[in-house]
Amino acid sequence: MNLCILLGGASSERNVSLATGMAVGKALESLGHSVIYVDPSTPWDTMDSFRESLETSNVADDHFENMVTRDESVFIEHIRELKTMKIDVIFNALHGGSGENGIIPAVLEMADIPYTGSGPLASALAMDKFLSKTLAKTVGVKSADVIQISDPEKIDQKSLQFPLVIKPNNAGSSVGLHVLMEPCDLKPFLKDALKYDTTLLIEEYIPGQELTVPIVGGIPFPLIEIVPEGGVYTFETKYISGKSHYLVPAPLSHVLTNQLKEQALAVWNILGLESYARIDFRVKDEKDIYFLEANTLPGMTATSLLPKSAKVHGMSFPELIAWIVNDALTRFHKKKLR
Repeated sequence: MNLCILLGGASSERNVSLATGMAVGKALESLGHSVIYVDPSTPWDTMDSFRESLETSNVADDHFENMVTRDESVFIEHIRELKTMKIDVIFNALHGGSGENGIIPAVLEMADIPYTGSGPLASALAMDKFLSKTLAKTVGVKSADVIQISDPEKIDQKSLQFPLVIKPNNAGSSVGLHVLMEPCDLKPFLKDALKYDTTLLIEEYIPGQELTVPIVGGIPFPLIEIVPEGGVYTFETKYISGKSHYLVPAPLSHVLTNQLKEQALAVWNILGLESYARIDFRVKDEKDIYFLEANTLPGMTATSLLPKSAKVHGMSFPELIAWIVNDALTRFHKKKLR
């Protein structure tokens, strides 16, 4: 098949996406597919130089600084080229931004091109942490007490209970995340979080275990317990080797494991997720489950969490990527028959 990998993009998770996209591309090439890499934030006439930088592992860190203000709607200009190339499936390896908030899936829907991952509405709902928590509560899945703010100047800091968590509402990879255990001035932490989104969440800190439930095709895969250095799963502990340990399958009781799977599926269904995702939770006192967020485009390198779970499930990384591509085609053809 002729496959296009969407990677990079103008988001704070650009470099994570580059790693995912390259890993996915290599897996697909190993299976005999033809692969082309496309950055939706790079003009088509400079795409060759972008691909050359990928091949030489020379995608500069400052590329994001150059692209952050560029509207990813430039991707619409790429559609004609991709249609001419007769691409069979687009593998959405973007993280954050237009790739994960439903905009690019919507463009691909209108262009009638098969793509991997969830659809526009589900992507938008999952990307909005506050809204996804609100919807999860309607199906009996609880989350920590949370307030949503857009103007930090209006916060009455004296009314807040510590410990608490500050995070951007529409961002992933734990960028802008701050866990504050003791009362302090919130202004510098709010200022940092505002670099990544105009809307922030201030929520109750839940002590306990960090757990994630990978779901592939509506089937929960082996659960993963995340044990980060210092107890907080930040951007640094996610992406610096050795800063976190992962237990797969998570050493939980049979009852708690099933409860987490049931709640993850409830979130999957209420958000309308498809193909694959990761649903994150905190578990307090080894019994009380709190929903954190849903990830519709989780990291997809061979050492990322969902592939780790798939391996324990009996599915190799190339097999997982092949399943995702075939699922995209199957869902596309089913929609055409409706």
